[in-house]
Amino acid sequence: MTPVSPVSPTPAGSPAGSKVEERKLRQSAQEIEAVFVQHLIKTMRQASPGGVLTGTGQRMYQEMMDEELGRAISKGGGLGLADMLVRDVLRRQGTHKNPSSEAAPVPTKVEGGKP
Repeated sequence: MTPVSPVSPTPAGSPAGSKVEERKLRQSAQEIEAVFVQHLIKTMRQASPGGVLTGTGQRMYQEMMDEELGRAISKGGGLGLADMLVRDVLRRQGTHKNPSSEAAPVPTKVEGGKP
């Protein structure tokens, strides 16, 4: 995982530098989300009956598959954890503008006209 400095070293008003920092921040946030999703998948797999692997090779293959699945889910939009992390870090730095990806709006009406 690539460390991201808490304060941007680029001078204020340097949009190229801030975009690079935001991209690094987003990559780190996606890696954190991928690890979290991987842990969720591993825990769910352990909790399911009949999902116990016996051989070392099978266990290693399953762990690698869970890791890749976590990465794929995170890169495909994930759970929204990466977006929340990026927004929070940018807000704390005082550079929060409009992040490159916003959360989807919450629907206010259920199909069929009933709330």
